[in-house]
Amino acid sequence: MKIISIVGARPNFMKIAPFVHAIAKHNKTLTNDQQPATNDQRPADQISHILVHTGQHYDERMSKSFFDALDIPRPDIDLEVGSGTHAEQVGRTMIEFEKVVRQHKPNWIVVVGDVNATCACSIVAKKEHIKLAHIEAGLRSFDMKMPEEINRLVTDRLSDLLLTPDELSSQNLRDEGVAEERIEFVGNIMIDTLEAHRHTAKKLDIKTILTENTLLSNKSSSFIVHPSSFSLMTLHRPSNVDTKEILEPIVNFLIDEVSTDMPLIWTVHP
Repeated sequence: MKIISIVGARPNFMKIAPFVHAIAKHNKTLTNDQQPATNDQRPADQISHILVHTGQHYDERMSKSFFDALDIPRPDIDLEVGSGTHAEQVGRTMIEFEKVVRQHKPNWIVVVGDVNATCACSIVAKKEHIKLAHIEAGLRSFDMKMPEEINRLVTDRLSDLLLTPDELSSQNLRDEGVAEERIEFVGNIMIDTLEAHRHTAKKLDIKTILTENTLLSNKSSSFIVHPSSFSLMTLHRPSNVDTKEILEPIVNFLIDEVSTDMPLIWTVHP
């Protein structure tokens, strides 16, 4: 079996990591249990996996840090889509991903989350008559102003296999008329990533977090925070940051409420 999986934005890296590791474990188990294949052929049950990075989050340092931290092999293919409007990103991704699909002819395409790459690659998969699986299916905000909600609806409508993170997501799909045989509750895959790395994360101090891959790495900073008494946050969803009327109350709350109890480290999205 040949599978192509897609990563586009930062959350996708954390979601795809357990999937990549599970394939490697599956293939290793088969290799240990079966006799060596003849004529340089893989055993029939082994999975040939191709990891495609669309490049939607195009900062090289940001992407590289995720592959290193989560122990994921470098992508086999980088579409180098980059930034742009929603239409530009979806369009460029579809054009480039179609070439990959036609060259490699996978049995399944696996997408994760709700970013533009998820939607774009889902459309290509079905136009090329390839089976499609969606990890983190069924999540709903019921807010059609969110680009992510549109991506979720399109992807779930097209998917052959809907892998849901919780029972509420499964019920959302049922309420939309999705056949039960297409729905598979598997749990939140990001918990697997959390469990795999939480012991390492606990050992990190704030100096390491602040100086690695940041401008502070080239400066001597007097900003010192006790490693056990700080909070770390990021904020980048368009619905939260694109308008002053929404962003300002969030920032004021963080300043007036959260930062009074402990120092607040805000990692800003590129």
